[in-house]
Amino acid sequence: MTIRKSIAWTFSEQTFQYGLQFAASVIIARLLTPDEMGIFVLAMSAAAVLTSLRTFGVGNYLLREADLNSDKIRSAFGVMLVISWTLGLMLFLGRHWIAALYERPGIAEVMTLLSINFIIAPFGAPAAALLTREMRFQALHNMGLAASIGGALVSVSLAYAGFSYMALAWGMLLSSTLSAVLPMLVLPRHALMLPSFVYWRDITKFGGLLSLATLIGTMNAQGTKFILGGFTGPALVAQFTRATQVPALYRQGIFGPVGRVLTPAWMKRIRDGQSIGPGVEKLVALNTVLVWPVFLALSLIAVPFITLVFGQNWRPAGEIFAWILLAQGLVATLPQPEQILVPHGKVGRVLGVRSLTAAFSLSTAAYSASLGLEAFAISRVLAAGFFIVVTFLAIKGSIDFRPLRFGAIYLRSALVAAIVSVPAAVYHFRDQDTMSLLELLIVIGSSALLWVVGAAATRHLVWLEGMAVWRRFWGEKRLS
Repeated sequence: MTIRKSIAWTFSEQTFQYGLQFAASVIIARLLTPDEMGIFVLAMSAAAVLTSLRTFGVGNYLLREADLNSDKIRSAFGVMLVISWTLGLMLFLGRHWIAALYERPGIAEVMTLLSINFIIAPFGAPAAALLTREMRFQALHNMGLAASIGGALVSVSLAYAGFSYMALAWGMLLSSTLSAVLPMLVLPRHALMLPSFVYWRDITKFGGLLSLATLIGTMNAQGTKFILGGFTGPALVAQFTRATQVPALYRQGIFGPVGRVLTPAWMKRIRDGQSIGPGVEKLVALNTVLVWPVFLALSLIAVPFITLVFGQNWRPAGEIFAWILLAQGLVATLPQPEQILVPHGKVGRVLGVRSLTAAFSLSTAAYSASLGLEAFAISRVLAAGFFIVVTFLAIKGSIDFRPLRFGAIYLRSALVAAIVSVPAAVYHFRDQDTMSLLELLIVIGSSALLWVVGAAATRHLVWLEGMAVWRRFWGEKRLS
């Protein structure tokens, strides 16, 4: 499967998955209170820290290993099994301590269910990694969509039935179970294999630093929520999480598909002695021209958008929404450090980036949380800016960085963003605090048309690439 087809399938998967998650969250926002959501968020934050260690870099090891054999696959499974089950036990045993810390017994109930994910997940992980290595993204698309649909249906149904925060936990458990079972059905020869530890040293050597870097990054992301919760309580943690949900889902829908495809592709190019510089330029162009216009437009209708979509209970989320969009927009200016440094084998540098970023982010979070929710949101902008500077210094030698070419990409993306935001700006300067669904649809539709106009007028790299694909498609169709 070609890189373009792989990206198309992965984009489709992520679009449907995040679309389902967003639709489910809109419904659940009206069924659960911010305090109930906060209980689930805090439990998930504790689980996420351990989840970052669960795979121990095994997936990337299976992607990067040139001479892969059955013993190495079984060893990867064995390492993952031991680590994941150990972490699941730690989560289970620590559930009451976390619940007591925030004086919310419900956190322990959620963590009990989340710990089961750690028991199930290792069984399907090797097969999923091998499907990625083989670039079988159509199969991964179908499996991811099935797991998302199952989880969303369970969460919404149980929330409607009055299961409160446990509805979300049960939905996540079903989704994780399907994500483990379906890859084994597609690759049955790698289902229920006997674990081995023949190559455990090679795996832990590669995965140790990468897992530590991932752990630090996750502790940064989730630790800020714990800090905010300690100063303000679960309800405002839920408000902050709600504000980050839309930009995070949208940005992950772009970074996730491209990263899943480009990581194995770039590893192969590097093994063949080729530069990934041109690919990085295209990735930056794609990220910025898709992220910046949307986030700028949303920032101009922040409060009306959040209250229309999620309800008046979530108004505080709307009041910090613009700051969160700015922070997430800054992160889109460069690839994630793992996307560049892991294919080059520079895992230690990834660890350095994540460590410095976490130290700055957590320290600013600790101070700003004491000042209130808006100050905390502003601190996320500062943390994002620091992250981009450190990331640039770490990756610039690996991406064939050419200032003029990158500057042209950023300028064109900024011009497209300015053009796209005109309808939202018109609404913003009417100084209205609410909006109707029709008004939102008008803003979205007109902004989408202006995106096409802006990309064409600026001759953006993404527009030129899209036109080349279109001409090739019609040329092949005429020949057939």
